[in-house]
Amino acid sequence: MESIISIKNLTFAYHKKKTVLCEINLQICEGDVVTLLGPNGVGKSTLLNCITGLLTTKAGVIQINGHNITSLKTRHIAQVISYVPQIIQNTFDYTVIEYVMMGRTAHKRMFEYPNEKDYRIATESLEKLDIVHLRELRFCEISGGEQQQVCIARALAQEPKLIVLDEPTSALDYDNQTKVLNLTKKLAKLGYAVLMTTHNPEHSLLLDSIVWILDRDGRLLVGSVDELIVETVLRSLYTSEISISSVRSATRRICFVNKLAH
Repeated sequence: MESIISIKNLTFAYHKKKTVLCEINLQICEGDVVTLLGPNGVGKSTLLNCITGLLTTKAGVIQINGHNITSLKTRHIAQVISYVPQIIQNTFDYTVIEYVMMGRTAHKRMFEYPNEKDYRIATESLEKLDIVHLRELRFCEISGGEQQQVCIARALAQEPKLIVLDEPTSALDYDNQTKVLNLTKKLAKLGYAVLMTTHNPEHSLLLDSIVWILDRDGRLLVGSVDELIVETVLRSLYTSEISISSVRSATRRICFVNKLAH
């Protein structure tokens, strides 16, 4: 399958400080679901920012659809990759449909007004997530879980090939976390590639995803859930007594911490 993102020997450091990312090699193809795990502060968001072109790498090559990212304009990158950040900020009184329409700016010239096609794509993005009933509501007045879904709808309106989600479940209750995970699987079935960061190994198991693990030395492990969501890897990564067990009634494995410290 053709690669959307291909990275070779990526290294990144903030100024002269310690290297954050070290010789990263990876690729993302159409339909892939990737979960990125790692402790706080190791550089997960930094890696996302490099992939989306928000940060310039110290060394290595990032290719988007076979083109070096340094040769692409921001507008062209946005036509391939959409990014839903961890923190959603909205200081204006937009309706939901107006907010989703912002995703169409990647396909518009400066000062060009949206047309009928743009409104149709924005509406279809809401329909894909079953939230078209929110269309005329004020974005700032809907719930946090609904805002998260609207942000993903805006990302879909960009018509990307890869959707990047930075900790999309971090501020959500259990029900809305489940909705986001189900949505991730749905997006993959629609042909999108999805890359999401998470602090919960359970998400990798539920999605049966490709797993990326970024360690404290800035190195990336890449593998399947069977290879990397295992006790030895997780205990080393999080320095906690983590166990994984099979649950017959759930027909899957679960991950849990054995006990809290005294």
